[in-house]
Amino acid sequence: MQTPRSALVVAATPSLADHLCEWLKPAGWIISTANSYASAKCLLAFGVDLVVTELELGDYNGLQLALRTQNSGVPTVVVGHEDAVLERDAGQLGSVYLRKGELDEHRLLAAIDARFAALRNELPPICRNVEFVRRPFQGMPAAGDRIVLN
Repeated sequence: MQTPRSALVVAATPSLADHLCEWLKPAGWIISTANSYASAKCLLAFGVDLVVTELELGDYNGLQLALRTQNSGVPTVVVGHEDAVLERDAGQLGSVYLRKGELDEHRLLAAIDARFAALRNELPPICRNVEFVRRPFQGMPAAGDRIVLN
């Protein structure tokens, strides 16, 4: 049996929030909703497995939520209008950016699955800036040989 997963849907537009919830619930997500950055920030303290946020959230935006979740390893999907700069910024934060005009259930769920698959293959943050040196294998030392590590 699969453990229930929790998602936070953050949207100032009620119809968008309704659609996102309608698409996530049948896929097995337990949904919490927020209509502002401030309320989303409070709900994040309880811990979630996924954040799906609208870009426009009044004084704040969905990219600020993505920045907040970046270091905690929570995947974030940002839904907004077509804008190459915002799409690039979302990607740099490790988030998925979906355009409102192209949004549907299939695209949303496929993007979420792809993001979780990518997370499984990513190096942990502590290892990202470490250079690994490969030395050629020189065979096993014979019994009694002295081992010198450089």
